Amino acid sequence: MKNLFILCLFLLLVSATSCVEEKPETDPTKVLDSLVSPYGFIGFQNAMDRADNGTHTGVLVGGRPSALAYVSGHDTCFPVSDELRRDQDRANISKSYRYSFQGNLGFLSLGLPIVSAAFGLSKSMTVELELDGLVIEYLDSIDVTDWYREGMGSTCQEYLDEVGFLIQTIHTDTMRLSVKRTGGTNIGLNSDNVGDYFSFEAGVSYELIDNYTIEITTPHTLGYQIALMKPEDNGKALYRALSTKDDRFVFEKIGFSDLPISTPNSPSSQKSLKEIESIDNGIFVD
Repeated sequence: MKNLFILCLFLLLVSATSCVEEKPETDPTKVLDSLVSPYGFIGFQNAMDRADNGTHTGVLVGGRPSALAYVSGHDTCFPVSDELRRDQDRANISKSYRYSFQGNLGFLSLGLPIVSAAFGLSKSMTVELELDGLVIEYLDSIDVTDWYREGMGSTCQEYLDEVGFLIQTIHTDTMRLSVKRTGGTNIGLNSDNVGDYFSFEAGVSYELIDNYTIEITTPHTLGYQIALMKPEDNGKALYRALSTKDDRFVFEKIGFSDLPISTPNSPSSQKSLKEIESIDNGIFVD
């Protein structure tokens, strides 16, 4: 009798849990920042066309996080070539993330366009978004410095005294979209009605993987890091904007040359390694 009671209680709890709907996200910008900031990136809020080869590293930018000022395209000062490699870090490819948005596409509507909501998507519907894997693309800093010193034109060098450039970006590997009505009922999707809910940009690769889900394999850029070259650094990109504060970029010095190093023979007045770890590592707000 006791075992029967425990079994009934378990089934009741499972049933109650399964009936609880996941609350849709209400702040797409906050969700995007929470997704990319742990990896050291700023969420891409500003509109920018997708580059022909899918890269955005090398774009010169100024302005503010909420209003980027685009100075030049990705290949004007940093052309895609063997001398300027775009490498990829796929260490986070096994991670997945799931979000739901009420009547809209959430942070997919921010930044670089890839898909937008069509007229059939109403406020009474929930869009389920699942990301599979995040990929980091970056310009090799040694290549950047060699190019600055030996191949870059003087006009680009002059601009880089005043503005920064995207040295790293983070994008999706694949993502899946589905639509539900209020109450959790899945909406069937097929080649005839998918355009009622989603409008894909030209060149975006997607396919229906079942009766309810679309899988998009075209990468979607989510975040970026800005590199800043101070004139006295002679092409070394030692300052990076990894975060923002009060709609301003926070640049961090990534080098360690200014930090004191403690050794067993150091004077007693030398800071200890434990104390060094708490030092503000050259962060400034410009």
